[in-house]
Amino acid sequence: MSSRPLQIDLPHSERDSAANYIPWVIVVACAAALIILISQLVRHIPDALQSQASIVVQNSDYPQVSVKADGRDLNVSGSINTGDSTTALFAALEQIRGVRVVNDHLETVNPADLEVQTSQGFYNALQKIDITSVKFQTGSVAFTPESEPALEALVDLLRNYPQQRIRIEGHTDNTGPDSVNLRVSQDRAGAVANYLSARGIAMERLIVKGYGASQPIDDNETEPGRSRNRRIEISHVF
Repeated sequence: MSSRPLQIDLPHSERDSAANYIPWVIVVACAAALIILISQLVRHIPDALQSQASIVVQNSDYPQVSVKADGRDLNVSGSINTGDSTTALFAALEQIRGVRVVNDHLETVNPADLEVQTSQGFYNALQKIDITSVKFQTGSVAFTPESEPALEALVDLLRNYPQQRIRIEGHTDNTGPDSVNLRVSQDRAGAVANYLSARGIAMERLIVKGYGASQPIDDNETEPGRSRNRRIEISHVF
């Protein structure tokens, strides 16, 4: 006896019903795929706009301006100088395909006022550094360990204000010949400049001068007075 595969014949009504479901299954699957594709495209829209907008800003004449994509909107922030026109910049941003609106959050500043504010901020911060703690080992241009915090604070300040300049003055007491005192004061002021230079501060921003014992701030007849006269002074060059 030969074996035959088991075969179940559905009634015509059930077979027709199953066949009717197939198109709907296909439609639902296609719709789901389309929704996933659209959601992926939507997620990538801000990234694409951000990339193109950043290139436009980088190629503009406004280094203080930045742009941030928020969906299909671009938010432009930062500062421009009084009298500067951003018409061309905004026109270029609006021409990026997919951009809906460009929002202007720019701040207008007066360059002269900004320079004064920056200089004043630098001066105020410089006054807070205890330069009197910068001392040298006896008969040497080597700093004492107590000098490190003030010197590092000065480095940080100059890094934060890259356009500002300082004057470094060296002073001594009246012990010893004037010529020696003058050389020592110059060398010690130079040691401060070298410390800053070794940490990335351009020497062009530093004016170095030694005055020897010619500008005492206390009585050289006492040891406390002589100690105060042996000093480094830092001033802001406007």
